[in-house]
Amino acid sequence: MRRDFSLQHETGSTKSQQHQEDVSTIFNSVFSVELATSPEAINEVFEVRYQVYCIDRPFEDPNCFIDKREHDAYDSRSAHALIRHRKTGHSVAAVRLVMAGDNPEQSEFPMEGPCVHRMNQRAQDAIAGARREQVAEISRMAVSREFRRRLNEEQSVSGISEMACYKDSEKGKRAVPYISLGLFTAILQMSVKHGITHWMAVMEPAQLRLLKRFGVQFDHVGPVLEYHGLRRPAFTEAASLIAGIKKRRPDVWSLITDAGRYLPARPNTD
Repeated sequence: MRRDFSLQHETGSTKSQQHQEDVSTIFNSVFSVELATSPEAINEVFEVRYQVYCIDRPFEDPNCFIDKREHDAYDSRSAHALIRHRKTGHSVAAVRLVMAGDNPEQSEFPMEGPCVHRMNQRAQDAIAGARREQVAEISRMAVSREFRRRLNEEQSVSGISEMACYKDSEKGKRAVPYISLGLFTAILQMSVKHGITHWMAVMEPAQLRLLKRFGVQFDHVGPVLEYHGLRRPAFTEAASLIAGIKKRRPDVWSLITDAGRYLPARPNTD
């Protein structure tokens, strides 16, 4: 997914401290994170994905989804989550965590065959050494372009209903730059719930750069390759990634972990 959000960095100890205090407040004042566990919520996830992957950026053929819900064979062994706009209740972003399922040694992850063999040997060894039932692939990170388009139309009534208009600010501070962190918040909550200790993903280089600005750095990042567009495969131990965020960006750590409420387990090597 294209991530064209920007983050305004402040300088000076006072401004830096204020910035750290505001990240969670700003995001949570405009958005909420919801684990999609009911059939109705999971259908909303599929609807967001249809909008993003079939309409906004048509990687998938919309004619294959007559119900306007994008889904595939991996969804049955995935956990799903939504980001909601608080004022309207609309779902504006979604993500899933693909897990190994009931037969871990027989179930490949979506990126595994096409991408892992192109990573360096150290990364391949790290992936092979992790217990498969504790590994999950971060997948289908999707932010609605329609939501972003309507952000600045709050004062316009031409062709747009009141419930379709959005506000993206808390006391003048923009919240959209933090949607990707909201998705990571959901990823962490799902991982804690399902005992996941390692994450793999395939992301656009720009998305990885954005996450790095927030202190989110994967242990292993592979070369740029063609995989539904130019992408880079990545792999990390969740606990080490979260610990690194705490050192580099304690404000982001507080948002993602809910001030330490959600922390990933260390790998079980027994």
